[in-house]
Amino acid sequence: MDFYESISAYYDHLFPVDAQAVRFLAARARAGSCVLDLACGTGGHAVELARLGHRVTGVDLDQAMIHLAQAKAGAAGGKGGPDFRVLDMREAGKSLPAGYGLVYCIGNSLVHLESEQAIGEALAGWRGLLERGGSLVVQILNYDRILARHVVELPTLVSEEPPLRFVRRYGYSVGDRVVQFRTELTVREAGGERTVSNTVPLWILRREALERLARQAGFQDLEVYSGFGGEPLGPDSLPLILCARSVS
Repeated sequence: MDFYESISAYYDHLFPVDAQAVRFLAARARAGSCVLDLACGTGGHAVELARLGHRVTGVDLDQAMIHLAQAKAGAAGGKGGPDFRVLDMREAGKSLPAGYGLVYCIGNSLVHLESEQAIGEALAGWRGLLERGGSLVVQILNYDRILARHVVELPTLVSEEPPLRFVRRYGYSVGDRVVQFRTELTVREAGGERTVSNTVPLWILRREALERLARQAGFQDLEVYSGFGGEPLGPDSLPLILCARSVS
């Protein structure tokens, strides 16, 4: 079983919808515009943006995540819910029609791609999906800080109900181009504890490289933040959010 499939049932408890993120994203899309959520997970942010009147498409490579997203959209009721589908975010530029007012990829998903070239090609494909003046939002971690401070563990995520603990560690050496993202999800059940472990390689994408790749893909008006409140990026910031526009 794929790791993300194995944690899909617990995903919303570990990564609940961020209301501030929803407001941040909505502010970058004109009213009623088409919005694309890449690596959408269980679709929480997509559902909230659809509630605000946007026509939302959400794609994820993991089928279990998409099934949960579709169920969530059905439970939300009403018309105009998101269109969720299984799709590799690398293929979005080839498989989806153009005309989106906002394309976003959050949750450190972009660095799951295997190389700088793959990231650049994905960004170029996403730009082709945007309408003139459309916006891109990408959220990753601030790998400049991670490397400078030799960060080897991210904050552990804990849920009381259901009782969960999600430990996240980084393994890397000086000069590496990837970090080994090692995770342990422990679920406390009636019969005791169950732990699911996994290791995923993540590309080390520094701010300079992300901005360079975005410009090479044709994006302009780049802005960088450390949070969905619009905070400026600093040396101690862990999240990194890039906003850019397609002007052609």
